[in-house]
Formats: sequence, C-alpha cells, structure tokens
Amino acid sequence: MRKLLFSAAVLLSLFVLLIWAAGVHWRSPLSPDTVRNWLGSEFRVVMGGAAQDETRLRIGAVGENRTALQSVVLNGIEAAENPILRYRFEQFPHTLELSLVFRRAGDDDVSVVSLPWPGEGDAWFDLGTVPEWRGRIIELAFAEYPTPQIVPPMQGFQPFTLVDASLASRSWRGDLAALMTDWLGQWPWSQRSVHALGRDTDTPRAESLVLCLALAIAACMFWAFLLLRLRGAALLRVAIVAGVVGWLLLDLQWQSGLRWRHVATQRLYAEFDWPERELHSADSDIVEAARQLKSAIRDMPENSRVLVHSDSSFNVLRLIYHLLPMNVGVLSQAYALDPKLALPDNCLIVLFDASNWRYDKKTRMLRGDGLGIQGDIIYFQGNRLIVLRHRSTP
Repeated sequence: MRKLLFSAAVLLSLFVLLIWAAGVHWRSPLSPDTVRNWLGSEFRVVMGGAAQDETRLRIGAVGENRTALQSVVLNGIEAAENPILRYRFEQFPHTLELSLVFRRAGDDDVSVVSLPWPGEGDAWFDLGTVPEWRGRIIELAFAEYPTPQIVPPMQGFQPFTLVDASLASRSWRGDLAALMTDWLGQWPWSQRSVHALGRDTDTPRAESLVLCLALAIAACMFWAFLLLRLRGAALLRVAIVAGVVGWLLLDLQWQSGLRWRHVATQRLYAEFDWPERELHSADSDIVEAARQLKSAIRDMPENSRVLVHSDSSFNVLRLIYHLLPMNVGVLSQAYALDPKLALPDNCLIVLFDASNWRYDKKTRMLRGDGLGIQGDIIYFQGNRLIVLRHRSTP
C-alpha cells in the first residue's frame, strides 16, 4: 500500500511541477477557445523569392543580407488574448536561424524574437513571455537567415517550405506544447553554447529544465522519507538512483542538441579538407584581415607584442585566434592592467572595424575610447584595418 501511495504521490508531484513550469492556469480550457490560423500561401514575400505550392509557400531564394522574410497583415489581434504561437515548416535547413517579426498598431518599428528550430512537425512558442508582445498586432512575419557568426552567408541557404502558422488563446494543450518545444527544441550554436545545460539565447524561455529535474528529485526524496519511511542507507540509495536518472535525462537532452548542431556543421564543412574549411568559415573577412596583417608585419621580430581592438568583442576574439601563435592580446585589457608594461616601444596596435578611433599625423597620436597611443601607421586599409607601431619618440 505504501508503494502505491508513493507512486501516486510522485506522479502527482511531477504533474504539478509540469503544470507550474508551463504556466498553466487551472481555469484554462483543455483546448484554446480562439485560434487564428494562416496557411503558408497566405504569407506574402517581403524579402527573397518564393512560389505558392497549393496551400503552402515554397521559399527558394533569399534577398537582401541573405535573409528571407514572409509576412501576413492582420486585422488587429489582441496580443494578450493570443499568446501561443504555433508554426510549421518542412525541410528547414539546420544552417538557418528562424525569427518571428511582428508590428504593433501605432509603431513604426518591428519587434524580433528568435524561435527554436521548427523541425518537421509543429513547433510552439509562448509569446506571453516576450515583453513587446502587447497591444494590437497588425503584422506577423517569419525571417530566416544564416546563423550569425557561425554559418558562412553564401552557404547557409537551402529551399524550404512554410506550411502554416497560428495564434491561439491560452489552454492546457498550448501551454504544455510550448513548454515541450522550449525544453526539447533545438537552437543554433552561440558564444554561450559552452554552457551546455544553461541558456545560450536571449529569447525569453520557460522554467529551466535543470531546475525542474532538481525539484522532481527533491519530491521523490520527500515522499520516500514520508511515505516509505526510508532512512539512512536506504534513503541514500533512492537519492543516488534519482540523481543518476535525472542526470541521464539531462545528458540525453544535451546529446540531442549536440547531434543537431553536428549535422549543421557536417553540411557546411564535410566536403572540404582542413585548409579549405578555414576559407569557408563564417568570419572569412577576419581570416583575410589576419593574413594581411601577418604579411604587413612579416619583417617584425617574432616576439613583437600585438594588441587587438574592435567595436565587436567577437571580432577581437576571432582575430586573436587567427593571429596565434603570435604574442597577441586584447588592447583594452592589457592597457587597463599597466599601460607602461602593455605598450612597450615597437609593440603593434591593431584596429579592426573600430569606428571611433582617429589618427592625427601632426601629433602622431591614435585616439579612441578614451585612450591615446603615440606611434606611426605602418598599415592602413580604410577604416577596416589599421596597424600602428607604438613609439614614444619619433
């Protein structure tokens, strides 16, 4: 009898936990009261090229900035009453990122929200967590583009199909489906993907799967202590088993995401050998800048100090990577520690896409971001790449 009560209590706890994580209100209906559905053929092409395929829209080309955009004009939909988005695509490439674009009544600008990869079935998203989702929505659109900083813009696109999309009121079905898509949906690589079990996107998300599994393990322990009256070693065994099961579930979820991302990497680079892969990287412009820099300073001593700066931290890190094994570092960090040690005579200052920096030939000063460095320009390529050889005296 105790085991039966324990099983029922655990199942009830897991159910309550799931409902809490999904944000389901107990008064919500099982199915949505209102649903606004749009077939793919009802979307008009704003960027790129597409053709109608019966009720679907077949996207066959990208437009400006390698982006495809499909839009549908709405007759004013109350955002608060229709927060659950459902969307369906077919043959959507692993190399593209998907975003929802919407416009509110009275706004000139649009709002953009990144969405999980749609896969081959229905995908769901709770727009109620998005601060901009309010007022009356007068336009809805999907934007697809190569994953920034990951996918080479010229290689990322493959034809795909927009099947349909809908907005619905809150319901048990919609809230739970949105939670499952949030937990199990796939996201492209990002600079924060090293945190495998954390959030690597700024898109508003549901409750953390890690937190929910931890609470589920705690609930199992509580009911085992209370109903099964386990103590000491017996309770410890239950804790170990529950912890291992939770860890395996997290690992399976992580492995699923890693496999999906690996497929995208294979599609990009499998047909190239190692030297060619560098040429087809997403930051080919940074690779080229690094090569130009190495050529420009080939006569400098090999241990010359090289300090890099850019408006983008990503550009700084990638340029440093491509310049290795040179004695290279970050200008702002080195300067903050000790300017005298960081800037010895004959060290090189490399500016890549640094728009706020200016060089005065009369004073031989390079200024920007509150810093002033004296020296001579030894390489100049517009405002794209500037190399200064620091010298305190002419």
